[in-house]
Amino acid sequence: MVDFEEFELAYAPVPKAGSTVVKTALATLGKTLPEADDPAWVHNHMPTRRFNSETFARSADFWRFTVIRDPIERLLAVYTDLILGRDVLAYAADVRRGRIDMPTRPDPDFFFQNLDRYRAASFAIKHHAMKQMVFTGPDLGAYDHIYDAGRLGDVVSDLSCMTGRRITLPPPAQVVSHEPLKMRDLKPETRAIIRAEAAADYEAFSGFLVAA
Repeated sequence: MVDFEEFELAYAPVPKAGSTVVKTALATLGKTLPEADDPAWVHNHMPTRRFNSETFARSADFWRFTVIRDPIERLLAVYTDLILGRDVLAYAADVRRGRIDMPTRPDPDFFFQNLDRYRAASFAIKHHAMKQMVFTGPDLGAYDHIYDAGRLGDVVSDLSCMTGRRITLPPPAQVVSHEPLKMRDLKPETRAIIRAEAAADYEAFSGFLVAA
């Protein structure tokens, strides 16, 4: 949890669900502002951690929120962002040292059909492709509010009202954009793998994705 004791706020970040944007917006509530030339600053100062029931219980008196994303859409974004956008496999130590012999720019079908191997090869892929409930916990009903990653403006609007501070969304990152990957772009067997990967989050988030 990312806690702001002064405002009695607690945020549970989820990778690939707007966490960088929300953390950057929340950073204005802290005493130290992010360094403009250090994109990792917010993650170093507000790390994303797996759900821990004891840590969560300590924020029981705070207004707790999280941001979730459609599970399939989120998994597809792992490929678009990490493989096409950031080329993370080119920097994976095991790949560079020849310990893992796999394409570093795989097509999406190969990537998802070998997702476990790619998770083993790259911490970034493992971290971003984990189930969302690893970070939120299994019971979203324990939060005061659940936001949808597609409506981050609602997050900063509500937090501005609660804190009395003007909180705004940061400008979009200057990255090369790629056409969003769609399920229809994939082979049937790949779609089946992705649905199986997303099933646990869909079950845990039942009733929240539509209302988020």
